[in-house]
Amino acid sequence: MERPNHLHSSNQTASSKLTGLVIVIAIHVVAIMGLITALASGQILKQIQNIQATIDRTKLPPKAPPPPPPDEIKPPPPVAIVPLFQVAPEAPPPVTTVPKPPPAPPKQAEAPPPPPPTELKSIPRTHTLPPYPTISQRLGEQGTTLMQVAISTEGSVTDCKVTKSSGSERLDTAACDYVKSHWKWQPPTQMGKPVTANTGVEVKWDLKDAQ
Repeated sequence: MERPNHLHSSNQTASSKLTGLVIVIAIHVVAIMGLITALASGQILKQIQNIQATIDRTKLPPKAPPPPPPDEIKPPPPVAIVPLFQVAPEAPPPVTTVPKPPPAPPKQAEAPPPPPPTELKSIPRTHTLPPYPTISQRLGEQGTTLMQVAISTEGSVTDCKVTKSSGSERLDTAACDYVKSHWKWQPPTQMGKPVTANTGVEVKWDLKDAQ
């Protein structure tokens, strides 16, 4: 029978695969051990540094820094433009010539004022006391009547006004009536002519003088 030959060849193939796998594993282990040894000895580090130095040398030179930005030119400050106004000078007012008034005629010499009037003089014989009213005697009325009288150019009394009463209207009326009808003056004169005058008089009423 040929079946045993087939089994024998299968065993050989499996054995060959296992051998190859062991060899591969052994190679990797040897490579790893060698790598570890090289790292421990520093050779790989030196090589790495050499490689880095070579790479650093072959690096491109650093680029030059960009130029600084140009200084900003500030615009000049705005200048206020003030418009110039030319004011026309005012025209002088028209000159009006006022005609001078004609010269005044020479003043005539003023006449001197008239001389003052002469003094008023009384006529004493006419300046008597009026009769005492009977009723006033009975009532005991007495006092002094002051009067302002106007004198005409003939020297007689034309008007009489009581300026201060005696306290009795009856006595005041009797005094004015008597003076107007009896008292006389020598009128004053001015430039040789008689003129009117005014003067004050009084009549004293006393019961002692009553008749």
